Amino acid sequence: MNIRHRPKSFKEKKMSKKSFFRALKFLVPAFAVIMAPAKTPAVAPGQPAQAVEKMIDVGGYNLNFRVIPGQGPAILLESGGGLDSTIWGALAPRLAQETSATVVAYDRAGFGKSDLPESKYDLREDTAALWRGLRTLGLDRNLILVGHSYGGFLIRFEAAEHPDAVRGLVFVDPFTVEFVDRLGVDYCNNHPLMGKLPFDASRPETLSKWQRACLRMVGSPDRNLAEKVAVMRKAVIPEGIPVRVITSGTTWLPNPEEMKAWRDSHEKLTASIKGAVLVLAEKSGHMIPFSQPDLFVSVVADVVRLAK
Repeated sequence: MNIRHRPKSFKEKKMSKKSFFRALKFLVPAFAVIMAPAKTPAVAPGQPAQAVEKMIDVGGYNLNFRVIPGQGPAILLESGGGLDSTIWGALAPRLAQETSATVVAYDRAGFGKSDLPESKYDLREDTAALWRGLRTLGLDRNLILVGHSYGGFLIRFEAAEHPDAVRGLVFVDPFTVEFVDRLGVDYCNNHPLMGKLPFDASRPETLSKWQRACLRMVGSPDRNLAEKVAVMRKAVIPEGIPVRVITSGTTWLPNPEEMKAWRDSHEKLTASIKGAVLVLAEKSGHMIPFSQPDLFVSVVADVVRLAK
């Protein structure tokens, strides 16, 4: 297993303690635009990258996509649990400028502008719905998948489901099967920064769309983490593609044993993937893309370059 320590010279975008914990409350899942034709030119140097937004019917409901057109591989951004595509508002244009690639962010079912379907959450079906949307946009191949937190959990399955479409992976402080194995499904389901919802769900009629989307995601009231983990165990990441795992360098979980399990899970994930590299974000807690954006952009750009 390769471990890469980035220099401390990267600029760090500091977050206040208040905004940090405001971001953490969105980690509720278990653990918590349209693409122009392929001939569309990449973003010109010095020009701001503009995202095009479009709602796409993925089979009975719509998902909202934001796409910055470019050339070469497309970067698909998966946000953390409970978050939507707007979280990438500042970083997506930077990635487009740095890589000249198409950059895609989207709102998962029920979040942001996307519809909340009546069907229960299903890892396979929700992934298939995403791919139907990407296919409509002409973006269902030649992909670099980038997933933060719960998004890291998802890209692992997406890569296994579509091995011929994925050219590279970047896991950003991901929630993993290895972490669940270490602490247990029940422990994760009842953790306030993972599966325990930060609101009273006893009166569904009073809940907001976001709250109902969170309920669907975690499979409340029965919870679906065990089911997701069982499906994920069968997921095999395609061989021969560049993979990076960025792990938090500072403590953000309240219990030292939890932090050790979190770091160990990333080391184990990296060791299980041939050629994968573990990158330590020395100055960051969980919100690496926003506390060390230079590091995040650099790692993604490296994978895009290696995938070409």
